[in-house]
Amino acid sequence: MLFILSCAKISSPSGGPKDNDPPVILKSQPEPGTVMFTGKEFLVDFDEFVVLDRITDKFMVSPPLATRPEVKLKGKSLLVTWDEELADSTTYTFFFQDAIRDNNEGNPIPNYQYVFSTGPVLDSLSLTGNVFGALDLEIVEDVTVMMYSNLTDSAPRTLLPSYISRPDPSGGFMISNIKPGQYRLYALKDLNGNKLYDLDDEVFAFCDSVIRITPEDYYSIALDSVKYKPANATETTKPDVFLFGLHRLYAFQQEPRKQYLKFTERKSAWSAGFGLAMPADTGQVSVTITGASPESWYMETNAARDTFMLWITDPEVYGIDMLETLLTYPFTDSTGTLIARTDTLNLRYTKPPTPRGGAGRMPPLPLTTNLTGKLRPGTEPIFRSTTPLTDPDTSLITLIQTLDSVQTELTYSFIRDSITARRIMMRAALTPGGSYSMVCLAGAFRDIYGNATDSTNYKFSIATTEDYGSIKVKLSGYEGDVIIQLIADKEKIVRQAYLKSPGEIDFPLLEKGRYRLKAVYDLDSNKVWTTGNYHFKRNPEPVTYYEGELDVKINWALEQDWDLGVMYVKDLSLRNKPATKR
Repeated sequence: MLFILSCAKISSPSGGPKDNDPPVILKSQPEPGTVMFTGKEFLVDFDEFVVLDRITDKFMVSPPLATRPEVKLKGKSLLVTWDEELADSTTYTFFFQDAIRDNNEGNPIPNYQYVFSTGPVLDSLSLTGNVFGALDLEIVEDVTVMMYSNLTDSAPRTLLPSYISRPDPSGGFMISNIKPGQYRLYALKDLNGNKLYDLDDEVFAFCDSVIRITPEDYYSIALDSVKYKPANATETTKPDVFLFGLHRLYAFQQEPRKQYLKFTERKSAWSAGFGLAMPADTGQVSVTITGASPESWYMETNAARDTFMLWITDPEVYGIDMLETLLTYPFTDSTGTLIARTDTLNLRYTKPPTPRGGAGRMPPLPLTTNLTGKLRPGTEPIFRSTTPLTDPDTSLITLIQTLDSVQTELTYSFIRDSITARRIMMRAALTPGGSYSMVCLAGAFRDIYGNATDSTNYKFSIATTEDYGSIKVKLSGYEGDVIIQLIADKEKIVRQAYLKSPGEIDFPLLEKGRYRLKAVYDLDSNKVWTTGNYHFKRNPEPVTYYEGELDVKINWALEQDWDLGVMYVKDLSLRNKPATKR
């Protein structure tokens, strides 16, 4: 006995199995479903202490109230109060989603809502749907779904909605307790919290037809009846994807309608830049530097014509700490009219302090290039700098080819980029299967300010067609212009082509890997995806995805048929943001 007692191990009790049960509602005052409601509060009692998780984000009232109700905890009870007078003969739904959780383990009450009516009838019709991004058919986070009985086009910009809801993490939503009638349906990523589509940069979606809510078509349904269960689900598996909604909304962000000066900068002594909210022709933009002649600087614009760079070539000008600049540019005034506006910009650059011991040797010109590793056949060598380049000194550059153990010095030429002086391309007859050494002595590349590169030897090779695979796609089921995109992980566009469907498209010289196919229905034939515009009642151009991924192998030609007859298709396996439980 003494031996056994001496071996006894003292420990704290295990506490029993983990609590996985959500809080239980004991009673509500008044009871949910009450009609002829006249109060300004309700109380819900639970069997344990609860906490509120992100209540500010998750709690909503439908129809919305002008002033947000107060939600607070009192012991094991939840109290909701408000001061606003409620509308007559209206069913109100207070959504909590999964914000109410037990205090110990955080187990939520899923999709909890409290419903009552200020009239003699509790409206019971339901509508289901989904909200996806129009461009990629991905789940759009933090959007609010809104229904309006007011059918005017201005309603989502000026009035609060008749009903409101929020999609679950998989993009599906349900609006319950709807009164029969005609409605319009919208979705909004509300940036300023006023439940109005009043900012151009807010993400928005709209159904382009009126929805007629009737008991025959929009009867009350159970939430789980429109949920999706994975293929390997068991009878006890809870559905987690709200997939089969009746109405689908495709959210977009419209192009800016107002032109204005977006930014100015001066990151170095000899450069300055500014950007506009929308593209502008260079003829609409003019710059004058006070006290500097026009020959002491020049201006570049990017391909989109919304960003402009000033390169100052005169040392006396770029030696000035603050440059006074007159900028004339297109601007949208308060009446919506595009006018020419002139601003005075003070562009300041503060020189960094000289390090101890003096400035020392000037650092070499930073130059980047794609000449590394094994290049795809047909790749054009490119050299980039952060400052405008002069013509390379070809007397300091030698290009050697090694092919079948035979070395040959190749001729080459340089071509300047037509948009920016910071980029130069090299033209040379590079043979697949060959290895190359490009020896650049010090000073081979210089910028317009005299900075030069150090000696460098670029070693690279050109792959052969046998190092790659290919995909040929045969399109059917749709007649019209389409943009076919070959996509890698995270919606990265690897290749794209424009053609009329039905037709065929080839994607040669592809790296080994898995790819997706995406089609943009180019309705306006401008060779880019066109976003929506609510002002013109134009939804974004439709997109769709091939149902699975294509596995490309080295030295293998893959042929694939694709029926484009159904738009807005994206299999769950292709989602970049799979549905998650919160």
